[in-house]
Amino acid sequence: MTYLELSTSLLNNKQLQSYVLIILLLLVRVLFVYLIKRNSSILTEKQRQWVTRIKSVTWLIIFFGLFGIWWSELSNFAFSITAVALALVIATKELILCFSGALMRTSSGMFSVNDWIEVGKHKGEVIDYNIFSTTLQELDRIPNNYAFTGKTIVIPNSLFLSAPVKNLNFTKRYVFHSFDIIVEPTTNVAGLRDWIITEINTFSNEFYEVAKRYNSYIEKYTGVDFPGPEPRVALSTNEYANHIITIIVFCPTEKATELEQKITFGVLGFCNKSIDNANKASQHI
Repeated sequence: MTYLELSTSLLNNKQLQSYVLIILLLLVRVLFVYLIKRNSSILTEKQRQWVTRIKSVTWLIIFFGLFGIWWSELSNFAFSITAVALALVIATKELILCFSGALMRTSSGMFSVNDWIEVGKHKGEVIDYNIFSTTLQELDRIPNNYAFTGKTIVIPNSLFLSAPVKNLNFTKRYVFHSFDIIVEPTTNVAGLRDWIITEINTFSNEFYEVAKRYNSYIEKYTGVDFPGPEPRVALSTNEYANHIITIIVFCPTEKATELEQKITFGVLGFCNKSIDNANKASQHI
């Protein structure tokens, strides 16, 4: 076999073409990811977005490249395409669902890298995604639901077809934080309500103007009339006749837990002081 015949044989070898395509594109991907990550111990949001884009584009090129290489062989199955398609659907059902979920995610623009989302029972920040799965940095549950747990969740994209997807990106910076405080029926809740509003206004004085502007930005972006950034206190009772104080405040996400703890301890102190005053008054009588 001459050199020319050997070269022609190698060039026409579809398996070899497939291996070369995959290896070459994976090496290019590794190179680009290395260039983005070098000298960075912690990736910025833009770096993570570029890494995700490179990975997604690489898989798409590999998919369509292999499809093009093997197209002539695939076309030979034209007469039995129905049977082949049925077998492929049955064998690759989950992969097709994952690909469909990725297609829906891309076409609807439901989220991007660095967004906070909630899918079914899973909640976290998107750190990576591809045509088969999405990776989340898990967010904790109540009462620490604005802090990361340190766990990484990899969910199949097929979940987007069966579970609602909530984009929580607006709550990444500011959030309408709501919490309840239950006090005894003898507590003077009227005076307590005024005290709570005064304390929240004092605590939020440093970020109130920024919160007001961010609240207006969300309204303009979504076209929805949101409540203002002013604190709101609602009173109700439970089946035991205890007072339930529901507090809603628009504040920076990282300060939500701190504000809740401050108000809760303040309310407990207010209640103890009221009980002491009531005991002293009864003793004088």
